Amino acid sequence: MIVALVVPRFAAASLAAFLLAYPAQTAEAIGRSSAQRERVACKRDGHSVENSHTQRNNDLIRWRARWSGEDCSIDLLATGEVKFNADFTDIISVSNGGTLDITDVDGNTTRRLRMRPDGRGMSRTYSVNGREQPWDDSAQRWLAGLLIDLDRISAAGVDYRFPTLYAAGGARAILDESEKMGGDYARGVYLRRLVDTQRLTDAEYQRVVDVASRLMSSDYEMSRLLRSVAEHTSLDNEAMRNSYIMAVGRMSSDYERSRVLQTIFAKTTISHDLARAAVKAAGSFNSDYERSRVLLAAIESKALAIDDVIPVLETVTQTRSDYEKARVLLAVAERWTLSGDARKLYLRAADTIRSDYENRRVLSALVRQEAR
Repeated sequence: MIVALVVPRFAAASLAAFLLAYPAQTAEAIGRSSAQRERVACKRDGHSVENSHTQRNNDLIRWRARWSGEDCSIDLLATGEVKFNADFTDIISVSNGGTLDITDVDGNTTRRLRMRPDGRGMSRTYSVNGREQPWDDSAQRWLAGLLIDLDRISAAGVDYRFPTLYAAGGARAILDESEKMGGDYARGVYLRRLVDTQRLTDAEYQRVVDVASRLMSSDYEMSRLLRSVAEHTSLDNEAMRNSYIMAVGRMSSDYERSRVLQTIFAKTTISHDLARAAVKAAGSFNSDYERSRVLLAAIESKALAIDDVIPVLETVTQTRSDYEKARVLLAVAERWTLSGDARKLYLRAADTIRSDYENRRVLSALVRQEAR
């Protein structure tokens, strides 16, 4: 689902990216928040989600978002520029000529909010089951809860809520909030912002990975987050490294797993333990091409020494494609002068190549080593 919002001009560009990027996802429970609200969050039915928006000159000028679940639905329609408070729990203004209408059906209760700019600022018309009600603390708690639900679905309020949450509770507050998100996209937005903008401890990086591994089902979002983590920490801590490689193993897409492992080998320096673990992880791939990409990245990175060539050769033997197997073996022969067990394993791998052409290329590379 794409959820759009009209935001202040300084945030319009980033939010427009959210709108275009956020995919429809299966229904996930969104838990009741703290005493901030009196309504129970509407648990989305993934088949009952609609969003549309119109944008002009980088400003969102019309937005509609609707989602529904069992015995509940939310319908929001906005035009013009809408501004929110610092923690994304209230709407503080609607631009001249702008409008905001919200309808919230929860069982037998229907709430409606209509907001319009007027000469004094902004008017709010609020009703419950057709009867107009005062805009009191109860009404404000209802709106706050609805906006928080919206952010947990779309991360539309991240520019507001992230700094407020971080100031109040640091990385733990962001991590706790990420576990309440209603989808992988919103969870990924918050966790990537945490990793990309804050200096974290090994324990905090590990919890980021653990949350992703436990709660994310999208390989794409998992890959984006894991690559970001790899770019910001060494992964030398054993517990952290094990959690990271385990998270990679939970992904089903060889393409995304390959992207993550190649990010590791693109690092300036990595430990032998991490390099070996990444090579071993490539052994579980179904795609010969993606396995080769990881192994070639490992060989090119110089992270592995001659003593580490055996894990590479053991992993490449799991490749079925003669072409992919040959190009890895040729890279091995180009990088290292083989002897002993490494030479035997190389020859064993070469024997599994059925193509006479590829087999000759691989064996010739070994012969050329003797002439060096």
